[in-house]
Amino acid sequence: MKIKDNRYFVLVKNTIVLGFGLVGAKLVQFVLLPFFTNQLTPAEYGVIDLSVTFISLMVPVVTCNLADGVLRFGLSKDVKKEEVLRVAIVILGVASCFTILLSPFFALYGTIARWRWYIVWMIIAQAAKVNFSLYIKANERVAIYSWDSVLTALTTAISDVVLISCLKTGIKGYFISDIIGNIFSILFLLFKGRIFAEISAKKSVNKKLFREMVTYSAPLTLNAVSWWIAGFSDRMVLDVFFSENEVGIYSVAAKMPAIVTTGLSVFTQAWIMSAIKEYETTKDAKFFQKVYHVLCAGLFSVVAVLILVIRPFMSIYVDYKFEEAWRYVPVLLLGVVFLGISNFYGGIYAAAKANVKEVRTTAACAVCNVVLNILLIPFYGIMGAAVATMLSYGIVAGIRMFDTGKMMQMKAQWLLLLINGILTVLEIIWIVRFEKIILAGATAGLILLMNGSHFVMKKKKG
Repeated sequence: MKIKDNRYFVLVKNTIVLGFGLVGAKLVQFVLLPFFTNQLTPAEYGVIDLSVTFISLMVPVVTCNLADGVLRFGLSKDVKKEEVLRVAIVILGVASCFTILLSPFFALYGTIARWRWYIVWMIIAQAAKVNFSLYIKANERVAIYSWDSVLTALTTAISDVVLISCLKTGIKGYFISDIIGNIFSILFLLFKGRIFAEISAKKSVNKKLFREMVTYSAPLTLNAVSWWIAGFSDRMVLDVFFSENEVGIYSVAAKMPAIVTTGLSVFTQAWIMSAIKEYETTKDAKFFQKVYHVLCAGLFSVVAVLILVIRPFMSIYVDYKFEEAWRYVPVLLLGVVFLGISNFYGGIYAAAKANVKEVRTTAACAVCNVVLNILLIPFYGIMGAAVATMLSYGIVAGIRMFDTGKMMQMKAQWLLLLINGILTVLEIIWIVRFEKIILAGATAGLILLMNGSHFVMKKKKG
């Protein structure tokens, strides 16, 4: 097989292997959602979601976003991977101590104050799990990485059922299950992933590499915080203007695009690996552009179909207390499309180590999201939160397309993106506002036809 063709083969292979793990894990979570909506009230689910949201912010903050450094330097051909591991362990140790010292401040946020010690251990366990798993992936042990995702999800799910359903522990059971799942993952990666065998007490930490990883990762902490703001500030604003009940309904709606985000996450993980390798060798803009065309056409096509079936699906999937969440899902699905495009260009930033550009664009997304949430949520409630998220993702995708186009000399295909976006918005209006399924179906068919024709034409041109 030619080297040129092998690039696509490796991308597809990694996508399939990583997909096994991520799809398996997400499938477990997807099956569990009806269980949670049946066992918990919207307010209880809102507390859990706000707590998980807070944890997703604290993990990159206390570790200085170490995960990005572990993956980027672990994939570099000029760095010894075991030295990356030693640096990671030192930073994780410091981060764990720092998290414990911060615990009194967690009580200042009333919604999570009661659960702060569970949250402390969840932060520590998740930080170790994420960084060890990314180290495994950087070593291209993608099969181990995938099995870890599936087994961790199953362990957590079994614990959830036992603690919440059988022992009636409610919110506490959810937190304990998360800790159990992450501890299982850490042990699995340490032994099955051979991390334990690669930790050498006789060798000291490479101070030069330590400085390089911290210099690379620390600025990206702001990037992680910005993504957190863009993705979760809507929950906070909803909590301020309304209640945990609205947060719970919105949280269920936000989980519905899981089919798209799961596939997108699989692709993004494989894409970053390919983008780094390609950037360090040929920097072939044509390769990047072909991958973009396939991604863009696929995202819009999948979302067009899902919008048509979301209402009947939700009526049988979740408990009646959460059924109204279907109205917000189509808008969030369009937001996922823009997020996918943004992540694609984020892979180019990672490959070029252009962390300042990445931070700048994500910060713009976060600022737009906060402003739009404050403007829209008081008047439009949950729908305002969904629209704010969708628009902010669209803004960052546009900025990154323009910015990386100069770096890679890529043609962004603005017209195709604009037409897809307009047609998808029209389909959403037919479904959500007027409930005209026939008109929505015709619009979805037009989206599929346009993207399919464009893909065939591009393939013929080579």
